[in-house]
Amino acid sequence: MADKLIFLSHIHEETALACLVKQALEGEFSGFVDVFVSSDGTSIPAGSNFLKRIEDGLVSCIGAIYLISPVSVKRNWINFELGAVWVRNIMNLRDGKPEIPTIPICHSGLTPSTLPGPLNNLNGIVANQASQLEFAFKALQAAVGGRGAFKTDFDALATHIIAFEHQFTLGANLRKMLSLLGDDNRLLVQHCEQQPPGTRTTIDCGFIETKAVQAIKAFEANELKDQIQVTVDMPGTSFGPLGAVNGAQVKIGIPVSLVLQFRELLLA
Repeated sequence: MADKLIFLSHIHEETALACLVKQALEGEFSGFVDVFVSSDGTSIPAGSNFLKRIEDGLVSCIGAIYLISPVSVKRNWINFELGAVWVRNIMNLRDGKPEIPTIPICHSGLTPSTLPGPLNNLNGIVANQASQLEFAFKALQAAVGGRGAFKTDFDALATHIIAFEHQFTLGANLRKMLSLLGDDNRLLVQHCEQQPPGTRTTIDCGFIETKAVQAIKAFEANELKDQIQVTVDMPGTSFGPLGAVNGAQVKIGIPVSLVLQFRELLLA
């Protein structure tokens, strides 16, 4: 075990990204630093006191990284872990000790300029940009006590992070698309749970107004590309209690596996 520790704060949904960043850091600073990740199965062994291990990591770390997304920025644990290192930095500066690098790593649509306080007072980076990843590693290199050129391929690391972001945001975009239909997602999830694995199902949306049709087609072309297939038939006008509405008949083909993958999010 190395003498120096970097604390990596994240939420459960970001475990894959946390392990990706941990692997890159330990590969770069091999033998000089360990990276504490609560969900990697190593930092907190089975049977250990979870909170005590986190407290020890926060007290002893020489650098701290916070994975920040539109989801994690709302979670209490991130603020708790940030506060612990924030207080240590205040004490270090008062006692003439080195400042602990405290770096928000923004991903999945969040950027440093959109962070709420006090996170926006820190020098955050965007995770999917190679130059900014290198900038973060330089700050940590100084804390570790290293020097010289990096061996990490930051372009490759950024590419892996982009792939994670696509998967991470897929569920949120699926939920947004389904919200346009105004239906209860429980019925869709229950239906998909009864279907054979590897099959597709069709959502018959009936007649919906033009604005919703355009929004669903936009999801098909962008955020949910290669995931859903939208069929639009019989464009025209429907007359109801609120008067005439322009629209069309819409059906959405969707993989059963996609719905089941994000069932918890769709039912939340």
